[in-house]
Amino acid sequence: MTDIDQEFEFYVGPATHLEGASLAIDGTARIDGKIVGKVSVKHLIVGVGGVVQGDISGETATIEGTVEDTLSLTGKLTVCASGRIRGKIQYGALQTEEGAKLVGEITTDWDQDLGQPIVSSRLEAFNAGATMSDDGQTLDT
Repeated sequence: MTDIDQEFEFYVGPATHLEGASLAIDGTARIDGKIVGKVSVKHLIVGVGGVVQGDISGETATIEGTVEDTLSLTGKLTVCASGRIRGKIQYGALQTEEGAKLVGEITTDWDQDLGQPIVSSRLEAFNAGATMSDDGQTLDT
């Protein structure tokens, strides 16, 4: 067994092009070649020369190469300096290095963490503050 076989449940080497794939990987997948298709994986690593195009879903990902189309993660997305992502991106947490590129519709689970939109909270706080005097007493209007 090689080191690569021991570290990853699925590996695509740099000289490999896999098209029309629909993969479900319960573990870690490393892509140094090219995959076009649907990928569901616990943790995805796209190497510097790697390309993944299609619908990608999973928990976490580390991107050093290129991802295009849809990337939907429930956990942390790490985009390295050489990483490029274009398309619809959804993540739980985000870490980027200087030089990383993200282009497209980018969303997170912001509202789930806060319980309510921040704009509403700020507006309510402003309105509450506007009806108080300098000594903290409520003003009659």
